[in-house]
Amino acid sequence: MPTYRLPTLVLLLLPVGLPAQTPAERYEPVFEQLRQLAPRGDRLAVVHDLTLRRDVIKFHLEDGWISLATPVAGRTVAAVFVGHGSVSFVPPSVVERAQVKRVLGDSVIDSRITAAAFVFTDSTLAELEHHLTFNEASMPPGLTGPLGDLLDHLIDGRMRLVTQPTLMAALLNGRENGFFYGHVKREHGEDVMLLVDPMDEEPVELLRGGKERGEKFQVVSEVRREEDRTDTTTVAAGQREPFELDEYRVDATVAKNLTFSAAVTLRLIARQEGQRWVPFWLFSEMRVDSIGGAADSSFRDKDSPELWVRLRTPLRGGDSAVVRVSYHGDLIGFGSVMRGVLPKEYNPSLPAALDQWLFVKTTQTWFPRYGSPPQPADMDLTFHTPRRYHFASIGRLLETHTDGDVLTTHWVTERPTDQACFNLGEFDEVKMGPVTVQVNSDAHRQLSLLLFGQRDPGGDVGRDVSTSLAFFTGMYGAPLFQSYTATEVPFFYGQAFPGLMYLSVTTFQTLDQSGFEEMFRAHEVAHQWWGIGVEPAGYRDAWLSEGFAEFSALWFMQLRLRDNDKFFKKLRNTRRDIRARRNNAPPIALGYRVGDTGLPEDYQTIVYEKGAWVVHMLRNLMLDLRTMNEDRFRAMMQDFYVQYRGRRAATRDFQRVVEEHMGMAMDWFFDEWVNGTEIPTYILSWKAEPDSGGRYRLHLRVRQEDAPDTFIMPVPLEIQFADSTHALVRVNVHGPFVEAAIQVPAEPTKLTLNPLESVLAEIRTESWR
Repeated sequence: MPTYRLPTLVLLLLPVGLPAQTPAERYEPVFEQLRQLAPRGDRLAVVHDLTLRRDVIKFHLEDGWISLATPVAGRTVAAVFVGHGSVSFVPPSVVERAQVKRVLGDSVIDSRITAAAFVFTDSTLAELEHHLTFNEASMPPGLTGPLGDLLDHLIDGRMRLVTQPTLMAALLNGRENGFFYGHVKREHGEDVMLLVDPMDEEPVELLRGGKERGEKFQVVSEVRREEDRTDTTTVAAGQREPFELDEYRVDATVAKNLTFSAAVTLRLIARQEGQRWVPFWLFSEMRVDSIGGAADSSFRDKDSPELWVRLRTPLRGGDSAVVRVSYHGDLIGFGSVMRGVLPKEYNPSLPAALDQWLFVKTTQTWFPRYGSPPQPADMDLTFHTPRRYHFASIGRLLETHTDGDVLTTHWVTERPTDQACFNLGEFDEVKMGPVTVQVNSDAHRQLSLLLFGQRDPGGDVGRDVSTSLAFFTGMYGAPLFQSYTATEVPFFYGQAFPGLMYLSVTTFQTLDQSGFEEMFRAHEVAHQWWGIGVEPAGYRDAWLSEGFAEFSALWFMQLRLRDNDKFFKKLRNTRRDIRARRNNAPPIALGYRVGDTGLPEDYQTIVYEKGAWVVHMLRNLMLDLRTMNEDRFRAMMQDFYVQYRGRRAATRDFQRVVEEHMGMAMDWFFDEWVNGTEIPTYILSWKAEPDSGGRYRLHLRVRQEDAPDTFIMPVPLEIQFADSTHALVRVNVHGPFVEAAIQVPAEPTKLTLNPLESVLAEIRTESWR
């Protein structure tokens, strides 16, 4: 085989002025050409010592063949390599290196490879053609397999859907958009995929094949591009997308038979040139009736959540387009909670009636969503619903009127939002100040035939909702809205929207006395501050919503409900859960990715529960142990909320506010508890000896295990004396152990390390030796 010495090839992440193609007229031919990609015998090149770079991704193709693949939409967008080479992926952060090791067994990818297939809509083709000579030749063996493996993970043939929408957008629009995807066959270990998607918040990604049924891939690692890593800002959702979503106008109808239909008008502003095809997400049970406005056609396969809309003409940067989508489908469900708890032998013809519920099947894609994550927009919402049902929506109610059996309500949002939903049902309404509670009283009467229930479910829940709303207003500051609706849903979870809260049927029915239900209600209320009032800037900041809401619920239970026993029991229980997963679960800093590659429940354990512990530990660090005053902590939380009210905030923004109020750098704390996974164990030993003047010399030692020597944490220590007095001090624990000898005014009789559960740690004692 002839060999050629080639210079190192650096592939760029962005287009380099390649000519644009004409946008496609139809979706289907483009998809079919992509699905049928095959190596070409007339476009083969010998490769030797070729290096391809993508930020922290590096391919070194030592020797072998590269074949360009059959064209898609009139251009070459794929190639396949067979031979000998290597691939490396070196994450730039400690957090990501730890995650790669957690999932794949090593902190970096540095593997020998036998083949690789590539799909690209960037400058790759021009670069390859500049450095290699492609000719017709006999097809080397092994080219087809890697390309087939790439397509298996890239395409869902059943729904004619491409798992990477950025790729399909480039193919349909005939544009170069910087997308790159490589599927690698390693000599040892499972296949991996390397991706650069400029539309993603963190565009440089390492993937592996999906492990769950129907899952095409799992994200192992994501990082920002090199030029963005020193930037301390996070790009807002949608600012990377080709379009800016400006506003929605929704006119929706729920018919008497519960069929849902809607006409949605939305306004898009082009950020990039030549954009004609626009991807939306729409619930798979919706059927599109018509497309209008500036759009003339669309494509959507049966059961697919993806809707591609084609504009009449490509837009130039800054141009706007109004698109109308009319659709209908089975959005409103009808069912029974009781049916799920009745024994199988229950005969429905017996007199006992079943409870009846309506529910919205999806809170996310009941209307066309644009962007990933969905972009926020102003919303104007009109609903026509059967008069027999009470109705609630996000937004401010502008108008309501009845025409026969139809109730029409008109709502507008007071600020752009990406969280929008509604609810309806045969509810009774309980009003308590700014709070309206919707409860299905008839259903609870039926449920109480089988299950003990609350005598006044609407009142009990309403009191907790209104009380927690007032409590958080006092602790954090004024929320964004003037009125709130807590509406019951026949599920076992809650969800918060701007001014609207879904609360589980169980929180209205149960007689549970553990404090869980009070926390559950307060958690959903707290999202009006954390998650809605202050939005997480990116996916890594999810704990600023869920962890803060969980802490807020704990705080409410301790201070407003005055139940220390339940408060500390909850802390101990969650500590047990967190410690059980400390060696396997990712850190808080992985945000929404926490549950993707481990146990699904890790997201609850780490983001909710450990996130709440982090805030609780900050509270204790700011606590005046002499007076037990926590004004510093309250001032810090208020300051953070007021600064970012109605805005987006990242973890580093919160850290900055913490540092201002602590008067010191807090990198060590956030590195340990947000970016790290260690949960220390502290072992206390002590002895006391009489000293001069009736005083005592107290010798104490704290050993640290299950954490590196660099781990440091101030831990409260309570000293009880023979004269019934006590003192609280902090011990700065770091390294394998710390020892101290202090003079105390009386004989110590008992020492308790971490008496207030101030630190997420396991505590043991041992004899002095």
